[in-house]
Amino acid sequence: MDTNPEIRERILAAANQLFEQSGRKELPTVDAVRKLSKTSMNDASAVMREWRRLQIVSASAAVVSVPERVSQASAAALSALWTEAQELANESLNVAQAAWDAERAEAEKLRVELSSAFETQGAELEALKVKLSEVEGRAAAAAAAAERERAESARQVVALTDQAHTAAARVQEIEKRAEDLKSALSSAQASVATLTAELEAERRLHGVTREGLAAASTELVTVKARAEAQAGVQVDQAERLKRVEAELAQARSAASSAREEAAQLRGQAEALTAQHAELMQVLKEREGERPKGGKK
Repeated sequence: MDTNPEIRERILAAANQLFEQSGRKELPTVDAVRKLSKTSMNDASAVMREWRRLQIVSASAAVVSVPERVSQASAAALSALWTEAQELANESLNVAQAAWDAERAEAEKLRVELSSAFETQGAELEALKVKLSEVEGRAAAAAAAAERERAESARQVVALTDQAHTAAARVQEIEKRAEDLKSALSSAQASVATLTAELEAERRLHGVTREGLAAASTELVTVKARAEAQAGVQVDQAERLKRVEAELAQARSAASSAREEAAQLRGQAEALTAQHAELMQVLKEREGERPKGGKK
């Protein structure tokens, strides 16, 4: 196959550049030329074979021309001319043999370089495969961990939501009990006021006679006992109201904390979901970049 002219020019330019950098003392390797010209190994080896042949021929080619001594000996004897011709033929043969030996040595050197470059590329490919496998393993483990965290966060969000609903129902129940106790306290206060008014009326009604005064005293004792009993009920109700109000404040605080924690967990769950989606996308892209048929 013919090499693309543009690729051929790049390879020749890279070879000349590396040759000049070595002070024209050492021919560049095929792998070095391939890397510098950014071409395939087949193109680089084909063009470098031609380039090296040109370098050897230009350095060792003998100029075949009529020597001056042959011209001067043109009038000499035929035996002397024949002897000189044989010497020239032998010299040309020696030059050709030397060129052939140099080209053969260069071809062997090229073969060794190609073999070494192939082995190097094979080792690099295996290293890249191992690294890709490690990256895929880490990505899969991270995706699984993210999925577990997302599931756990979702479970906690459900549990905290249930707790918030329970706390809200408890708040409503406590508020209803507080309203009932307030109504009972108001009724007890109204009863005390009524008893006090009745006592005052009895005092005014029976205050004119001694018998009436005694009866009023007895009634007063009775009314006082009823008032003290009612007052005790009011104190108990007031204490119960305080306890209910404290429970109500605690339930409201618990409900608020549950709502805040649920909101935080929702945010964490959304972040984990987004991270899981990104990891799955990376895995899909890695799978799309995997070499088909085991070759890259």
